[in-house]
Amino acid sequence: MHELVALGIGHLEKVGPLETLPEGKNYPVYLCEPLIILQLSSVFEEHRTRAWIIKAFRTARNASALGTVFEDAAAMMLLQMFGDKPCTLSDAFHCNQPWGSRKVTLVSLKCRIDDTMQCCPVSWNSGSSDCLGHKASSPADVLAFFNNPNGKTFLFPDNHMSPDLLFFLRDEDNGELILVGLQAKIKQSLDAQTWMSALDSVALQFFYTANVRIRVMIHV
Repeated sequence: MHELVALGIGHLEKVGPLETLPEGKNYPVYLCEPLIILQLSSVFEEHRTRAWIIKAFRTARNASALGTVFEDAAAMMLLQMFGDKPCTLSDAFHCNQPWGSRKVTLVSLKCRIDDTMQCCPVSWNSGSSDCLGHKASSPADVLAFFNNPNGKTFLFPDNHMSPDLLFFLRDEDNGELILVGLQAKIKQSLDAQTWMSALDSVALQFFYTANVRIRVMIHV
């Protein structure tokens, strides 16, 4: 069915928004490229994304590969939830604070020629860049992203920064931009020490401290 939709095979008979197609009844179809059935395509795309995530987790070779898969999957799910439509923070993040009720949208930023920053809503098929994510290779690369994300939505920092994923949300009421840092912890159970380690890793004052310190100790 996925291949048929991609090829542009759709029903000739129009169906109303509240109607359903009776089971067991054959309908005539028409093939004409580039006919696209957007509603069906979006449904299939959602299921295909979920299937990719499940398969990627099952086939991960080791813990390191599993972490990378989790980062990619998190970006996809955030795009699915906050992409091009307002969604409350508490729908995605567990919290009992007032900020959980804030409605936000996923956005990308791009520096204009006059040095002002353009803010653009992002979805699967819209945004200010044809690239959703940027993998930084160094601290200088991270800084360059923040100076000008150039329309890219997600930042995957270099290995020594601590957060695994960074992105911007825009408050629908006041237009405020919120920088969100995500840390992946894959364990059988999350104890207090793991929670605190995750929280410290996404705090600005701890960027490039824990992982760099470990690297220096090993080097010595």
